[in-house]
Amino acid sequence: MIKNYLKGLFLSGVALLSAAQGTAQTVYKPMGIEINAGWREYLGDLGSSLFFSRKPIYNGVGAQFGYYISPSFDAIVRTSAGDVGFYNTIQWENDPWKYAGFKASTFELVGGARFKLNNGRILQEDAKLSANIIGGWGIFYVDSRINNISKHFIGYSGLVNGGISVNYQLTDAVSFRVSSVFNYTHNDIWDGQARTPNHSIVHGRSKLFDAYMYHSFGIAYSFGNGGAPQPGKKMKDNDEDGVPNKYDKCPETEEKYRNNVDSVGCPMDSDGDGILDADDACPNLPGPAEYKGCPDSDGDGVEDKLDQCPTVMGSASFNGCPDSDGDGVEDRTDDCPSMAGVAAFNGCPDTDGDGVEDRKDKCPLKAGPASSEGCPDSDGDGIFDNTDRCPDKAGIAANKGCPEIKQEVRQRIALAAKGINFETASDVILAESFDDLNRLVSILSEYKEAVVSIEGHTDNVGDPAKNKELSQRRADSVKRYLTSQGIAAERLTAAGYGQEKPIADNRTAPGRAKNRRVDFVLSY
Repeated sequence: MIKNYLKGLFLSGVALLSAAQGTAQTVYKPMGIEINAGWREYLGDLGSSLFFSRKPIYNGVGAQFGYYISPSFDAIVRTSAGDVGFYNTIQWENDPWKYAGFKASTFELVGGARFKLNNGRILQEDAKLSANIIGGWGIFYVDSRINNISKHFIGYSGLVNGGISVNYQLTDAVSFRVSSVFNYTHNDIWDGQARTPNHSIVHGRSKLFDAYMYHSFGIAYSFGNGGAPQPGKKMKDNDEDGVPNKYDKCPETEEKYRNNVDSVGCPMDSDGDGILDADDACPNLPGPAEYKGCPDSDGDGVEDKLDQCPTVMGSASFNGCPDSDGDGVEDRTDDCPSMAGVAAFNGCPDTDGDGVEDRKDKCPLKAGPASSEGCPDSDGDGIFDNTDRCPDKAGIAANKGCPEIKQEVRQRIALAAKGINFETASDVILAESFDDLNRLVSILSEYKEAVVSIEGHTDNVGDPAKNKELSQRRADSVKRYLTSQGIAAERLTAAGYGQEKPIADNRTAPGRAKNRRVDFVLSY
C-alpha cells in the first residue's frame, strides 16, 4: 500500500515540475497545491514514539491546498492518510491485557491558516528559504485493529492540529517543503485501552485524548490568476508603482517612492529606522535622520560610511578616529597613544625638548645633544651624564667621570682597616674596632658614588677550607656593620679569600699576623 502512495507522490511531483510556469504563490498567483509523504508517530495511553524515539513508525501521504489572503496569511485545507500503531508490554497486567498494541488506518481533513515568515517584515517575500506556522481544525476517521483483545474499532471525531514547515523555492512556481504537524484527536479509544469488566473499548486511564504527528516531505506548486492582468490587458495603476489599484493599499504614492514599494504598493522602510528607502542613504542599515538613515555606531558624530574607526569614538578632524592623549596625532599613527607627544616623533614625547625623543633619550629630563643619546655633560669633565658615575662632580675617564681618590685617602682607609679585629676563631667584631670602622663610614659618605669591596683574609694555620669560610663570615660582619651605619648595601660586596692572598711570610709570627686582615678596595 505504501509503495503505491510513494509511487503516486513521485509521478505527481514529476508532473508538477514539468508543468511549472509563472510565479510563486502571491497576490497575483494566489493558489497553491502540495503533495507529500512521510511518517506518522503515535502519542497516547500506551506511550510515545514521537520524533522517531521508538518503533514501529508508519508511513503516510497527504495533500494541501492554500489560498493567498495577505502577505502574512494563507487559508489552507490539509488532508493526509496512513497508518498509526504502537506496541507495549504492561508488566503488571495479565493476558491478554499484558501485550497491548494496535494498528490503525487514519485519515484527517482539516481547514485552517498558515502564517508566513516571508511576509516582507520578518523575511523578504521572495526569500528562497522561509518558514511557516500552520494550524487548523477538522474531522478525523480511524479504522483500528486492537491486538490484545482482537477488537476492531471504526469511528469519527473532531481534530485540531498545529505545526511548522520549512519551504525552499526551487523555481518561480515549484518549492520543496518539509513539515511536522501535531494532530490532537477528540477520541481516546482507538488505541484499545479498555478498562471495563467486559473489556469493551472504553477509555479509563488518561484524561488526555490520543494524538499523532505527521512528518512529511512535499512538493508545492503555485498557480491561479488572482485578478492579475491578462495578456494584452493592463490593470489601472494610478501611481505607477507596479501594483494595480485593485491591490494597492497606498494608491497615491509619491513619484520618488514608486520604485521602493512592497507587495501592496506602500513605500518600504527595509531597515525599520523610520526613514523610507527612497530617502534612506543606507536602506538596509538603521540610522538617524541627521545622517539620512546611515548609522553612527560609536556615536562620535561621524557616520559609519565616512568613519575610518566606526567602532571607536573619535573626532571629525581625524575622520572619526580617536586621539586619546590629545597631542594632535591620532591613535592609529601614534606610537605612544597614551602619552602626549609631538608629530615629529609619531606622537611620542621629548620631555626635555632636546630633539631626542624620550624612548631613545638616556637623560629624558635633561637636555643634551643627539650624539650623547640626549645627555648633557653637567660637570664639564668631558664625560656625558649617561656614562658619568659622578655627573655633578668633575672627574676622569678612568674613574667613569668621578674624581680621583687621593693617595692620602687610600692610606687612611688602609690604616683604618688595620684596626679591625675579631674574637679568636670568630666573626664577632671586637669593640675596639668600632672607631676605625666609623672612620671608614666617614670616608665612604664622602665618596658617595664609589663602591667598596670588603675582602677577608687569614694566615695558613689550620684547615684551608675552614679558614676561607671564616674569612667570608668576617667580611660579611663588616658589611653588616657598615650598612647599619647608613652605607647603602648595594655599594658593598663581601668576599672571603682565606689564606689565598698572603701579603707576608706565613712562616713567621709577624708575617702571619699581617696576613690576618680585612682589606677595603674603593672603585667606581
